[in-house]
Amino acid sequence: MRLFFVTDIHGSELCFRKFISALDIYKVDVGIVLGDLSGKMIVPIIRRPDGQHEANFLGQHLLLKDENAVKDIIKKTGAIGFYHYVTDLQEADRLSKDKPAVNKIFFDEIVKRLKGWIDLADEKLKGKNVKVFMAPGNDDPLDIDKIVNSSQAIVNCDDKKVEFNGYEMITTAYSNFTPWDTPRECSEEELAKKIDNLASQVRDMSKGIFNFHVPPFGTSLDLAPLLSKDMVQSAGTLVHVGSKSVVAAITKHQPFLGLHGHIHESKGVQYIGRTFVCNPGSEYGEGLLKGVILTLDGTKMKSYVFTTG
Repeated sequence: MRLFFVTDIHGSELCFRKFISALDIYKVDVGIVLGDLSGKMIVPIIRRPDGQHEANFLGQHLLLKDENAVKDIIKKTGAIGFYHYVTDLQEADRLSKDKPAVNKIFFDEIVKRLKGWIDLADEKLKGKNVKVFMAPGNDDPLDIDKIVNSSQAIVNCDDKKVEFNGYEMITTAYSNFTPWDTPRECSEEELAKKIDNLASQVRDMSKGIFNFHVPPFGTSLDLAPLLSKDMVQSAGTLVHVGSKSVVAAITKHQPFLGLHGHIHESKGVQYIGRTFVCNPGSEYGEGLLKGVILTLDGTKMKSYVFTTG
């Protein structure tokens, strides 16, 4: 069985479209997208009285002289996971003082893009002999789950056990606490309870897959730059930020495979006892889809190949 695993695409239109195409290109049996699905930023495109538009994009102030220029910046923002919102000077000024209204626009754009992805997947995967699973991550609003649930081609695997090709996979979107107070994070104690509940449903750990967004603590999969109190990265200083509950669960249960993400910089694989764990990393902000193709044969990991495209 060939399994293609990606994570942390953060709203990137380009990355999601590449994922759908890659299922055919790599001739895989199973595809998995494990959070975070939502983007992190919205770019206002402001309509001026003279009919032109302006926007700030990647630190540049842009004057968009015609509709083609507007379409181009919309495409560029979507490719790297940003959203756009076309407005005028008056509304932009009002929104600058109305955070709840901005948050609603942001959520609406998250929903719109995810619905577009689900529609695309349902169209492209119809009749295809490939199983596709998706789950949110800690950054994703709770209300997006129903959108994934509406898909005909993609199974929302979060917080449940699913079975395919003789394997049993359990999934959680939650992480341990982060500095950013994201929607799906909790204490290590709460996370351990979530994992124990899921793990109790797995009959055969020799073919068990732990599809957990947060990586195991103290491994090559969870190294991130040290942050100061004012959230500035310390150059060259890396610290372990994964979950102790996750590493404890893997050590205890010894599933066949662990699939993880969350820490974009920590692409890697290693063994924890008999369990093969991996994190393909993420470069969604460059429009690059990073993934890993795993070739499984029963309880043996025949090969793994990291991909970037």
